[in-house]
Amino acid sequence: MGMTEEQPAVVVGTMRCSGSFNGLMVLGRDPEDARAFIERALAQGFATFDTSPIYARGGAEEDLGTHLPREAAVWTKVGVDITTPLPTLDYSLDGLAKSLQGSLGRLRRDRVDVAFVHNPEPTRVSDIDFAGFARHCARTGQADVIGVSVLLPEVSLPQIVGKLPAGSLVMCEADQLDPEDTRTLKLLADYRLVVRSLFSGGSRLHDVSPDAREESIAVRIAEIRETYAPEAVVIGPRTGEQLDDYRAGPAWTAVAGKQPSAEETHVGA
Repeated sequence: MGMTEEQPAVVVGTMRCSGSFNGLMVLGRDPEDARAFIERALAQGFATFDTSPIYARGGAEEDLGTHLPREAAVWTKVGVDITTPLPTLDYSLDGLAKSLQGSLGRLRRDRVDVAFVHNPEPTRVSDIDFAGFARHCARTGQADVIGVSVLLPEVSLPQIVGKLPAGSLVMCEADQLDPEDTRTLKLLADYRLVVRSLFSGGSRLHDVSPDAREESIAVRIAEIRETYAPEAVVIGPRTGEQLDDYRAGPAWTAVAGKQPSAEETHVGA
C-alpha cells in the first residue's frame, strides 16, 4: 500500500485544465490555457499526470498528447466510451480495451503508465474481469500497471479484493477514507494506495488566504501520508496560479506507479 517514510509522489490531475464537461458539452475549452498549465507544471518539476477521457470529453488527453514530453508519465481511466452521444460506461473486457485504445490515440502514445478502471458502480464491480484486462495490458504493452478508482471503498473493495491483481493501484477519495475503518484499510493492504481530492475539489482552500495556502497544502499532504502512507496523492488545481501553491519538492518529481508491471501483477492463467 505504498508503505514508505518518504513523501508520496504528487500527481497533477487534469480534470479542469482543458475545460469542464457537463455531460452534454464542453465549457471553457481553451487549448492555449491548457498548454500554459502543462508547461507550468513541468517547469515546477511535476513528472506524472492523471487524466481521463471524460475530462473535457477527450480534450484533456488531447492536450497532454500535444504538449507532454515522452519522458513524463501519464495515468488515464478506462471503461468510459465518449464516442456515443452521451458518455457510456462499458466495463466489459472489450469495452475496457476499446476505451484504452481511444485514450492512447488522443494521448499520441503507445502506452500509459497506469490504466485505472474508472469509478465502477458497486453493483457492477463483481462483473469486471480485472485479471483479463491486466493480461491484455501485459500482452499489448499498452499499460505498465492497472488499477481501479473507487468512490466508496467500504462498498466496492470487498468485491474487488481477489479480482484485482495484488500490487495494483487503488485510487480513493480522501473524504471517503476513514482512519478508524480498519476493515477497509486491511482490504487495501495488498494494493498501492493513491489518494485524490485532498481538498474536496478545492472548496477547502477557498477560505485559506493565498499566502497561507502553500503551508496548508503541505500540512494536508503530511496528514494523508502519516495516516495512510499512500504511494501517491493526486492534486487538482484548476489554474496555473493554484498549481503554484503546490510547489513541487525533490520528493515529488519521482514518477509514480511504475512497479510492478501489469504482467507481474496479473492473476489467473
